[in-house]
Amino acid sequence: MRIGINYKKENQEILDIIKAQADKYDIIIDNDHPDVVFSIGGDGTFLKTVHKYIDKLDKILFVGINNGTLGFFYDYSVQDIPAIITMIYQGEFNSKEQPLLEGNIKFPHSSKQVLAINEIRIENPFHTLNADVLINDELLESFRGNGLIVSSSLGSSGYNKSLGGSLIDHDLSALEITEVAGLQNKVSSSLHNSLVLSGNKEIVFNNISPSAIVGYDHLAIKEDELLEVRIKYSDKKVKIIYKDEHNYIQRIRKSFIL
Repeated sequence: MRIGINYKKENQEILDIIKAQADKYDIIIDNDHPDVVFSIGGDGTFLKTVHKYIDKLDKILFVGINNGTLGFFYDYSVQDIPAIITMIYQGEFNSKEQPLLEGNIKFPHSSKQVLAINEIRIENPFHTLNADVLINDELLESFRGNGLIVSSSLGSSGYNKSLGGSLIDHDLSALEITEVAGLQNKVSSSLHNSLVLSGNKEIVFNNISPSAIVGYDHLAIKEDELLEVRIKYSDKKVKIIYKDEHNYIQRIRKSFIL
């Protein structure tokens, strides 16, 4: 078995703990061709870890080791490392597949496909962004404001929540559209509230004003002219190892209330 480790420099001590425990089982540390990847840090680190291996998701399991920051993806702490590696070595662990978002982006002379764990968005923080919003190619609204985001159920607790969007149970297949500073006046008005849709829908942004940026998780694409963005659930999934007693409600309390 091979494990990869993604960490920040300040987490060197945790890296040493993982290596020492792996040595007990002759587990190889291999960041290029891992079977299991340990992500040490917070949710931002987890997003970067998954994107690092985005082309190998069907072959990799991910484990999050929380190091004191907000970790909605994380069930484990540093103290759990010996038990985790033993479980992985023995093949006795619980994992869950979470679908990714797929964004198909069209420019005047090219196109690009991106994958995201949390959300895909269009935004312009400096000028009013105009865009038509369609659900399965049926017009919902013509939006004016700073931006629009589409989050997955998994990502509803991220940027989406900071914008006032709803939290969605991770067991539900749903998409959520949330506005970023939508204009509300006599000339321009939009839905304003976030909209939760079934996971089999496709959300389309088109007739987009110039200088819009496409963001997905911690990444972004900037082109002079953006024609269209189509967002839906992808067939690709990320596989995450969780504790047996993984509890969504307790995770919400721990992350946002207590």
